[in-house]
Amino acid sequence: MAFVQGPDRYLTDMGATFSCVVHSDQLAIIDARHRAFVNYEVYYFSSDEALQAFVAEPWKYTGRVTDPITRERFVPSQQSPRRSFGGRLFYMMTEENAATFDQDPAKYGMPHPTMHAKS
Repeated sequence: MAFVQGPDRYLTDMGATFSCVVHSDQLAIIDARHRAFVNYEVYYFSSDEALQAFVAEPWKYTGRVTDPITRERFVPSQQSPRRSFGGRLFYMMTEENAATFDQDPAKYGMPHPTMHAKS
């Protein structure tokens, strides 16, 4: 099964720059070593230490993510159900959504072409 690759090469070719998710006053390094995926979003970091801080408590830094079951946007918390699949961390809005994800992670673990905004 092929997983979605990171956009590092394309972002670098475009000359894109981003602030670090953990240390917003620092520029992120755009490469696979300084990148993390949560749900369908990608995050970049200024250092290995910033990446480690993110991995320890990702909900503190993610902002809104897309629930893989309902495709609604929400802000996860420490209590949000979470799963791992294909090298990504996934947060779900509810335990019921997590149970649905568990039934077929491959179906829900890949980005969908459209996402729905939470009303």
